[in-house]
Amino acid sequence: MKTLNAVLAMLLALPLQTLEAAYQIMPVKTRQVIIEDGVRRCEVLRPSYNFRVEVLSDEEGLKSETFRRGRPFVAARPDERYSVRLYNPLPVRVAVNLTIDGLNSVTGKPSGISDGTKWMIDPYGVVTIRGWQVNGDDARRFFFTPKPKTYAKWRGDQLRKDLSANCGVIGAAYFWSQKELDRYYEDHPQYRTTRPITYEESRARLQDALSYGGMAKSMPADASARQDELKKEVAGTGMGERESHPTEMVEFKYDQGMYRLNQAIVIYYDFAEASQPNPFPALSYAPEMP
Repeated sequence: MKTLNAVLAMLLALPLQTLEAAYQIMPVKTRQVIIEDGVRRCEVLRPSYNFRVEVLSDEEGLKSETFRRGRPFVAARPDERYSVRLYNPLPVRVAVNLTIDGLNSVTGKPSGISDGTKWMIDPYGVVTIRGWQVNGDDARRFFFTPKPKTYAKWRGDQLRKDLSANCGVIGAAYFWSQKELDRYYEDHPQYRTTRPITYEESRARLQDALSYGGMAKSMPADASARQDELKKEVAGTGMGERESHPTEMVEFKYDQGMYRLNQAIVIYYDFAEASQPNPFPALSYAPEMP
């Protein structure tokens, strides 16, 4: 299935250090070109790639991830500004459908897993999305807030739908072009030999190969059970202050990727329990038993 879709490309993506993150390990079909003793052939392989997503707090940096009811989970704080960092482990471009509370992070519309406007990431690239994209030049910050103040609640009132029922979830689905991936492996063959190679041959192969370069403990959730738990969750994402975020629209044909929910990276969030037991509630002597 080939899809032509609008993809939003960031004009500026700053390199950021890799930290432990939510991940989805996914086999990717490749057509590896092998040159053995000068003879060329191809092998169809499915190496595993680590697709990673991080939730970053302005105050504490990388949000630590735990499991709640068997699902990846981060604890939110009211009014906490946050960003979502997306990593591309592939040697070709990818388009990422990033949703917050079930809404596309670019258009603010309810989004399926493969439709909607996507973020473009260069080969082995990283982008950080700090807020809802409101036009080609500006975004408004993501921040955790109670459901009645969320962007999903506001959008739901506009559309006369209960969109706040999806509050408390971040989703990222990756898509790429098999044609571009095949072309990459065509241009980067794997050399094998049954005889010793000369210094000149090894040096030439090294120069020919100089580029290479992979975690959400993502679990599929039962839809009916998830709906019951959504009613208990109180956190969602609001639309905060405006900041500069230049982008441009590009067209991208993709035919491979995360078309099913159990393939996508899904992270749930909610406010942490406020209970803080006091280990020393009183200072006194032990009462005597009669």
